[in-house]
Amino acid sequence: MDFYSKFVRRREDLGSLLCVGIDPDISKLPSSLDGNQDKLFLFSREIVDATADYAVAYKPNIAFFEAFGSQGISQFEKLIRHIKIHYPGIPIVADAKRGDLDNTARQYAAFFFKDLGVDSLTLSPYMGADTVRPFIEDSSKMVFLLCLTSNPDSAQFQKKTFSETGRRLYEEVAAVSESFSPRNVGLVVGATHPAEMGELRKSHLDRVFLIPGYGAQGASLNDVLAVCGENSLVNSSRSIIFSSPGSDFAEAAGKAAKKIAEEMRTLLKDKK
Repeated sequence: MDFYSKFVRRREDLGSLLCVGIDPDISKLPSSLDGNQDKLFLFSREIVDATADYAVAYKPNIAFFEAFGSQGISQFEKLIRHIKIHYPGIPIVADAKRGDLDNTARQYAAFFFKDLGVDSLTLSPYMGADTVRPFIEDSSKMVFLLCLTSNPDSAQFQKKTFSETGRRLYEEVAAVSESFSPRNVGLVVGATHPAEMGELRKSHLDRVFLIPGYGAQGASLNDVLAVCGENSLVNSSRSIIFSSPGSDFAEAAGKAAKKIAEEMRTLLKDKK
């Protein structure tokens, strides 16, 4: 089953848009995992098992694993295998923010899509559309182009205006996405920009939006759901996975995910 089909099925089954981000910051892991060489994987696995009933998708961020070299990458691979084996209906978005020349892009695509078998990948579109194409030669895969990100300084480049078109950079990225199938190319749109998100949704009805910035970064769920549309994944990472610093971290994460999913269901029903 392709990414888009998995996404739609989970969204309809759960009545939610919740994407659970897996960002195992080593400095925040519970002391109960100290001394275990695989603690990134063990922490992440417990989070996944505790939230699987509420996750429309998972978004593991490879940076938190890459920081530990080959041992970290091995744990990332184990996490992906765990999700694929035990929760095959939940799509995986590898948050890696890759983007490079055609021949290099093919190597990234081979690792993430063939070797790991993830369903989707975040990409930087800065080098142009030809660097996106190698990632979607397999039509079952989805990529999310960094469009309007949630960080405070995103406006430095992303809101600059092109004199030729009068559009801002993030609007140009969104326009380029229209040259690809909506089943293969979506957009990363930060929850911290609800007004711009609303305008993007009006112009790009069929695109799947991956929305970071809700929760720990301060964006309101109500504001996001008012404008994002149902073709969206609203990501929450720290607000879920670090709900407790103790040995009950997984149980606390499950409760937090359940609460967010239930709030989403209520708000989405109210907006129909």
